Amino acid sequence: MNASNCILLSPADNVAVANGRIEIGTALPGGAVASALIEPGHKVAIKPIAAGEAVVKYAQAIGRATQDIAAGEHVHSHNLVFESGRLPVVPPSEAEHATEADRARTFMGYRRADGRAGTRNFIGIVASVNCSATVCHSIADTANRTLLPKYPGIDGFVPIVHGQGCGMSGTGDGMMVLHRTLAGYARHPNFGGVLMVGLGCEVNQLTLYGQKGVAAGKRHFNIQDAGGSRKSVEKAMGVLAEIAEEVGQLKREPIPVSEIVVGLQCGGSDGMSGITANPALGAAVDILAGVGGIGILSETTEIYGAEHLLA
Repeated sequence: MNASNCILLSPADNVAVANGRIEIGTALPGGAVASALIEPGHKVAIKPIAAGEAVVKYAQAIGRATQDIAAGEHVHSHNLVFESGRLPVVPPSEAEHATEADRARTFMGYRRADGRAGTRNFIGIVASVNCSATVCHSIADTANRTLLPKYPGIDGFVPIVHGQGCGMSGTGDGMMVLHRTLAGYARHPNFGGVLMVGLGCEVNQLTLYGQKGVAAGKRHFNIQDAGGSRKSVEKAMGVLAEIAEEVGQLKREPIPVSEIVVGLQCGGSDGMSGITANPALGAAVDILAGVGGIGILSETTEIYGAEHLLA
């Protein structure tokens, strides 16, 4: 429910969010009247909340009132406390059941050799170590400038770089996570082809990925073997042209909507993203999940306090 001065995110909520400055005496949803000045983005009670009662926003308990709060009062840290693990659990609402017509819907995507589907047809340039990151950026920039115009079936050349790969143990959790992450990029269905670029003397050697494993079918070389940065960019242009000849011929085809996987990642939260983008994406993923698709919450630290919604 949206009023001209505030937003009620769910009918189950007992607070609303001011979308502008609310002056004392302003009418609120449900017949309440503001008894305090409410700044944009702040909460205002739209019904009485007794001391110890849950404050509900997004149809979920976000804390408890530390004192009696009258309808129209400002709700903030002065009268609200968060108690991890002690808040009443409000069962998540179920998404609407999809119809057979919904499940039969398709999107135009790329069917990959491993059976998965991509929504884009990029070529990736993956760095094995931070020392090859600059060269990978140069390779991608040069390829996007000189090769991409020749291949309309390719969406672009994307550098995948990071700050690790050397100055670290060759075993343990750090290297395991790096291997797993780079393997995920190398196998990503939005990449029709991948070129892996190393320096040559790093801990995270390209040979560790194996031609029968992650690197199967992936072209790769080391900068030191190529003769330096400039020669590496020149060498990469030849390799990428060969990859592009094949990848550029791939065509989109109808693929069941149930095969869509959406990755959700914070793009830089502001004071309003929690009441604009986040609920909208949540509703969209509910629809997607209803037809068998998948949503991935990548920033798991921001799920603190909402673990029960994922159970």
